[in-house]
Amino acid sequence: MKCPYCDKKMIKGFLMSSRDITFATDNPDCQFFRIKKQDDLELSKGFDGIPHCEAYHYSSCKKIVIDYGNK
Repeated sequence: MKCPYCDKKMIKGFLMSSRDITFATDNPDCQFFRIKKQDDLELSKGFDGIPHCEAYHYSSCKKIVIDYGNK
């Protein structure tokens, strides 16, 4: 995959977490526990090993692109 910022080749990898990975538009304000909301975008599931989602990065741009279609 090419970086959408600089057009260089990105490195494929995975974002991993000990909990589900979710994109939310509200700020959690450093809460320890957050109840998921209906409009949250779930990027991973935790029931099949370590929660993870496919991602790409290019270190010079310091950007990560997530492919949540392959979760």
